[in-house]
Amino acid sequence: MRPLALVLALGGIGALVLAAPALRDRALPPDMAGPGGEPSIAEAAGDGRAAAPPAPAAAVMVRPVSPDIVAPPPLAPHSLERIEPREPLSPIGRVHAPSEGPPKETALHRPLVTQAGAFTAMGYTVVLAGLLPTPEDQTCVSAGVSWPCGAHARTAFRNWLRGRALACVTPPAPPAEAVVTPCRLGKVDAGEWLVAQGWAQADPADGRYAVQARAAREAGRGLYGPAPAEAAPFAVTVPVLTDKDLTGTGIPDAGPEITGGSGG
Repeated sequence: MRPLALVLALGGIGALVLAAPALRDRALPPDMAGPGGEPSIAEAAGDGRAAAPPAPAAAVMVRPVSPDIVAPPPLAPHSLERIEPREPLSPIGRVHAPSEGPPKETALHRPLVTQAGAFTAMGYTVVLAGLLPTPEDQTCVSAGVSWPCGAHARTAFRNWLRGRALACVTPPAPPAEAVVTPCRLGKVDAGEWLVAQGWAQADPADGRYAVQARAAREAGRGLYGPAPAEAAPFAVTVPVLTDKDLTGTGIPDAGPEITGGSGG
């Protein structure tokens, strides 16, 4: 039985080998079959169609743009030049820049006083409008005594502010130069307070604090007043020692001597 099965298997393999060319010709289309039914190498490798050549790169063309003309005249593309776009026709279509715009009232936090009437805060250097800031090295003479009134004026301004925010009319972004503007601490005009207390002089070209400056000069306040009184030196009272030993400790008692008197 085994030799017979082996003979039948070998016969089937031989039949398949003989029938393979005919089956291949039936499976391939007629246009791909070569001479004798053999397909060509190029046709067997591809799909039988020639590859399309790559499309040429499109040339960059610059066209003239102008709302004044409908049909532009013929121009050579290389003679045109690209320029910056024009400004918008209305402010609605324009992007708002934070550094532009009209000045507005801004709260300046943590002011650092540099002079009586000037300070820095949040990148701004502010000089109060309507007055002349008092330099910190200015000296005043009163009754023949010279005293550093500029340093006292700066200290008075600092003590009055106590680090509180000032509301000032400033540009949206801090400029490089100082901003001369009025400022308020709550509802109090900071410039008016300085001039009224005599720690800054009113600007004669402005005139808004002329009345306060005259009142401070007549009352002798601030720069127009006497030199501040010097602090009294620290004194220690030493008790007087006596040779009385009232406690019996052998140490003389301190204090005034006690004298006996007649009993009533």
